[in-house]
Amino acid sequence: MVTMACIDCGAVHFEAATLREMLTAMMPHYFEDHKDIMAGESSVSRETWMARFTAAFTELQDAEKA
Repeated sequence: MVTMACIDCGAVHFEAATLREMLTAMMPHYFEDHKDIMAGESSVSRETWMARFTAAFTELQDAEKA
């Protein structure tokens, strides 16, 4: 299980075993508190955000295994 803070505000933490589960767990928070990102209205592209999210999740997952 990986515990991860929201990569945009750090205010909320989520637990999940896989990247997909983490995305699903974070969705309600993002729809509520980060609507600009969800609507594609952020200055950061969705692809860039996803790459950042994946890297953060993978880093936490690797640290847990170590």
